[in-house]
Amino acid sequence: MIRNNNHLYHLVIITLLLTGCQTGNRVTKTGDSVVDAEALTINGGQQNAINGQAFQQDALKTFRGYQYATWYDKKRQVCLGRRHLPDGEWEIIRFSDYIFGEGDPNYRAHDAHNTISVGICPADGTIHLAFDHHMHTMNYRVSSKGAATNPGKIKWSAELFGPIHSLLEDSPLVLSMNPRKLITYPRFIVTPDDKLQLFYRAGNRKPPEVRVLHNYEPDTGTWSDPRPIIADNAYTNYHTRYGKDGLLHLMFHWRGTGKLCYLYSDDQGESWKDNDGKTLLTAGDGKFISKTEVEDVTVITAKKATHIMLGGQYMDSKSRPHQIVWHIPDHIEPVEPENPRAVWARQESSYHHYWRDEQGNWHSNLLPGPVGNRAKLFLDADDNAYAAFMVSQNNEYKFNIYFKKGDLIIATASAKSRWTDWKLIHREPGPFLSQVQFDDTRWETDGVLSVIAQNSSDSDYTFAPPDIPNRKGGGFHEDLTIKRTTQPTPLRILDFKFNR
Repeated sequence: MIRNNNHLYHLVIITLLLTGCQTGNRVTKTGDSVVDAEALTINGGQQNAINGQAFQQDALKTFRGYQYATWYDKKRQVCLGRRHLPDGEWEIIRFSDYIFGEGDPNYRAHDAHNTISVGICPADGTIHLAFDHHMHTMNYRVSSKGAATNPGKIKWSAELFGPIHSLLEDSPLVLSMNPRKLITYPRFIVTPDDKLQLFYRAGNRKPPEVRVLHNYEPDTGTWSDPRPIIADNAYTNYHTRYGKDGLLHLMFHWRGTGKLCYLYSDDQGESWKDNDGKTLLTAGDGKFISKTEVEDVTVITAKKATHIMLGGQYMDSKSRPHQIVWHIPDHIEPVEPENPRAVWARQESSYHHYWRDEQGNWHSNLLPGPVGNRAKLFLDADDNAYAAFMVSQNNEYKFNIYFKKGDLIIATASAKSRWTDWKLIHREPGPFLSQVQFDDTRWETDGVLSVIAQNSSDSDYTFAPPDIPNRKGGGFHEDLTIKRTTQPTPLRILDFKFNR
């Protein structure tokens, strides 16, 4: 196995791997489109990308022949663009009524968690946006019905959308679980019957802090009360979605346990079952899975790793769930870190591809090469698997998960080998500062991999106007929105096709 101990060594290995396997698995770059020449970058320690984070679902989506992208521009405005595929011009809505982090004296103004997610409900053609949340109250807006259903017949403008509000009403259930109505990591999920769900973390890192699920009702344009699923700050897989069999699969873990856990639902999240099919949560019971029940839901234990970094999830043609994560392999003896935050480090770790067979057994395959940031996983119609991730061009931030200058790596494994023959097949030079976000609907409809990639900035940040008065305590405080002004960079959509 290749380990992350020497940057030059890995560049050589990657070059050899890519050269040796291009013949059998050719990758062709078919498009490179600039969505916004001056998209926002931020300076929050080592998190410099807010457009294109692994936990964002989704930033890029295709529906009825149009591709939609969402991001923050240099003025910190929420933007929503669309283009007619395959290579139409981008039409852009810049919502001027909300400025991300405006006047905020705290870290929020440069917090990469506060991403934007877009959802499209096929049943009524509404476009949904949720934005700027990291243990903050909800910012949500929705379009008029049919905005996505007949895209060629509508005027693409902000007037299509209603005002910003919260879909969290003051119901007893909402207030009992989340009295301050704070949310993080909002994700829209399309259901098998073409409706929409919203999945997010409710609370502020204090018990119970539950992962919850809402249903959108297209006939009335309203959302249901949330249904609790997992508590105690559990971290769930990225790219939560249904399989072709109608099951909703959910992998998650509690940091520090070294255990990967699994639940699935056969009734669109009303109830949840463990790996053996035992019902653990029933519709309407108000219960949730807590950390004390970790052994009941564990399917994989990483013996040498207490920290597991989840990546993307995908289901194959037989609706078997696949998950990519990185952690220290069982056969590696980890070095005791000097810094307790070294759990974020990629050193000694490898990418693991976990998948569940029809009998409920879990299998593991290791990927070759260096580890970058959180990876995404996807499969084609023949169940060949692909992984996409960014790797650091140099040793900046040593082995931290966040880096400012990365290259895009694509790897593949064949279904025939039961995904044991992982190999690296493409390296797209950056430098990029984003993590991988891809368009799953375009991949499924026309076999094109569309990836958001934002160029790296040349500078960290520049100092701007002086501190502003602190009205509460006197003196001054730092307005991070204006004082740490980072260089905007082009936000691009890269398109790839594969020939096996």
